[in-house]
Amino acid sequence: MSNIDDLRNFDFDNEQDDEFNTGSFEPVVQEEKRFLGMTALERMFIAIFLFLNIAVLGIALLLATNRISF
Repeated sequence: MSNIDDLRNFDFDNEQDDEFNTGSFEPVVQEEKRFLGMTALERMFIAIFLFLNIAVLGIALLLATNRISF
């Protein structure tokens, strides 16, 4: 029971531990992850354009070989 009483009587305002109380607040800024120097939005547009390019070329190839017809 003494541990619970110790917690009740502990003064959190006068804590001398410097692990969490450094006195200054510096926000942590995360660096933007880049692949091949592109942002996430640029990579998304590249992926969309590649998909559309392959889809159009695939349909053109199917039409040229008479596998499908309209």
